[in-house]
Amino acid sequence: MKILLIHSQDVEVVKNKEATSTPQEYAEDVIKMKGLILVCFVSVEDQDTYDTDLIARQGAEEIENAILQITGFPEKLRQKNEEIRDFNQKIEKGEIKGKTRKVLELIEDRSNYHVDKVLVYPWAHLSKFLSNDQNAKEVCPKIAKNLEERGIEAKFSPFGWYKSFKINCLGHEVAEMYRDVKLAIKPEEQVKNSVFKIITPSGEELILNFDENQRIILPKEIKDKEFHTFLNSELGSRLMERAIEPAHIKVMKEFELLDFDPNTDAGNFRWYTKGIIMKNLIKNYIEDRLIDYGAILVDTPVMYTVKNKKLTAQTARFPARSYWVESGSDRYLLRYACDFLLFDLFSQMNLKPHYFPLRAYEYEQYAFRRELEGELSGLRRLRAFIMPDMHTMCKDIESSIDEFKNQYKLIKSLEKDLGIKTYVIFRVTQEFYKENKNWIIDLIRSEQHPALLELWEDRYYYYILKFERNVLSAHGKSATLATNQIDVESSLEYMFDNDGIKRQKYNISFIDNDGQVKHPIILHNSPTGAIERVLWGLIESAIRNKDTLVPGFKTWLSPIQVRIMTVSDEQNEYAEKLLNIINGEEFRADFDDREETVGKKIRQSEIEWIPYTIIIGKKEQENQTISIRKRLISKPFGPKNQTSEQFNDIKLDKLFEMLEADTRNFPKYKLPKPFRKMSTRIYFRR
Repeated sequence: MKILLIHSQDVEVVKNKEATSTPQEYAEDVIKMKGLILVCFVSVEDQDTYDTDLIARQGAEEIENAILQITGFPEKLRQKNEEIRDFNQKIEKGEIKGKTRKVLELIEDRSNYHVDKVLVYPWAHLSKFLSNDQNAKEVCPKIAKNLEERGIEAKFSPFGWYKSFKINCLGHEVAEMYRDVKLAIKPEEQVKNSVFKIITPSGEELILNFDENQRIILPKEIKDKEFHTFLNSELGSRLMERAIEPAHIKVMKEFELLDFDPNTDAGNFRWYTKGIIMKNLIKNYIEDRLIDYGAILVDTPVMYTVKNKKLTAQTARFPARSYWVESGSDRYLLRYACDFLLFDLFSQMNLKPHYFPLRAYEYEQYAFRRELEGELSGLRRLRAFIMPDMHTMCKDIESSIDEFKNQYKLIKSLEKDLGIKTYVIFRVTQEFYKENKNWIIDLIRSEQHPALLELWEDRYYYYILKFERNVLSAHGKSATLATNQIDVESSLEYMFDNDGIKRQKYNISFIDNDGQVKHPIILHNSPTGAIERVLWGLIESAIRNKDTLVPGFKTWLSPIQVRIMTVSDEQNEYAEKLLNIINGEEFRADFDDREETVGKKIRQSEIEWIPYTIIIGKKEQENQTISIRKRLISKPFGPKNQTSEQFNDIKLDKLFEMLEADTRNFPKYKLPKPFRKMSTRIYFRR
């Protein structure tokens, strides 16, 4: 909905002629309103007529806020002038330097900053995307009624008529305003009534208490300081040290993985070659694992209409976070998540009982969310990101629980393979927890470290259970990677919200073996979280633990797996032979052919976290062998803070054995030829 607000001295509207075949019935031929009138020109758009009561209420709220802005303006100006006078006095006393400022004056007499009445006027010219629904004509009368209920005298002008009108804009500072009102279905969150508990590795429940300053009091049974940091990030102040640049930004730039791009919207990144290798390896790895798990593959469009009522019911939950695009006379939303079109696809399928559990995996490239400027934080939170997403339809709640348990193990194995330490959170309704407590605690006990449990009084969104795996950044900031949810709402034909309003849902159904029409339970599983956040977690975790564990990426995921270097140029021919053999086996190897000392080359390999560094000297050349420094990635430092394990004068086959052990059952990816030598490598950053 678009609203243009004009503050006018008196208003007159005259009905001239019918403009549509079904004009709104309206007894008066002339509307005359005396006094200070706020005229509200309203365009009702395509998405608005999903719920005219809701959009009318939102419109009335915006109009009431505009009235408060007008009536409060003189006082606001007075306060501003007080600040100016204080500032000028400090200059006159010599306390500060600068020029004195001029005191501001109201354009109109103070008595004119007031609204006696409101006229709500349907006005088609504020938007190209008007609603064609018949109920669009209900919106202006409902806005006027809402205002009357708030104690504001209001009228509406009839829809579907050619009209002439006279207004006299007062022309003061806030006499002309504009509002863009997005249809917003907001669930009533119950977080304020949540009960938080810690589940110990033995399965014991501990109530989490807070002191008078709302700081967490860690139970004496919990000795894990890192877990305490995690709790403080999750439940403590959300105001982190914004001045501190996230640690991963320096690494992602220096490693030339990806970078900011000044030519695009904030929260979008440019990817470099090594970053793309990592991104595609993760993509291929997840897809292989989920195919083996039993998932089918789908891919839905990146934009969708707002005219589909099923989609509107869901998109209206995130109005401020959505990106809109125009195409001719239509507009679309960029994909917020793959649920929207995937669930619409499910609703069109002839589902059979033997399909279940039906696991549909989508590599969602990209998802778009209009995050606020202050929320953007490197790779942790973006406006465009890649989200591997699996949705599973189950016949009933019992089978969904069994599937949830299996997917819990799947997620755990994926994050182990990626090499990320995470902390577990379960968020669940009290009723569901009471009935399912034993198996939830059994899953937590399998972690062998504490977990956070949040209990809701009631379900406030589509799920009754939400599971998260969170990782800690170098500065102690927690963020969710993998998640899974048990959705009991989306597949229904409709439901009633907290206000008793009937809401359209996706109506995903099947005829069971007993002949009954049923609606499946849906699991929402992001098995690793967004690809960008996985990379964030890998780098931040490595830096967080850099004093105790050797930082690095697992061999299968490292952009460069093997670095070859020679003691002198005499070994270069042998080195290039090895380079071709190793890359021929689809391991990513490069050759540091710079004219530098071996010590400097080794240090560079250390800086880049290269898993295997091959050193070739005269002895290795003569024996047709190699010497290897194998990096102790994510392991404790060796004696004297050594980061590598040494293997001297061994055959190339031994290297392949080690590489095969590190990468068995993981995807392979070729290294582009310019990156196989330092002398031919392409550098993107100056």
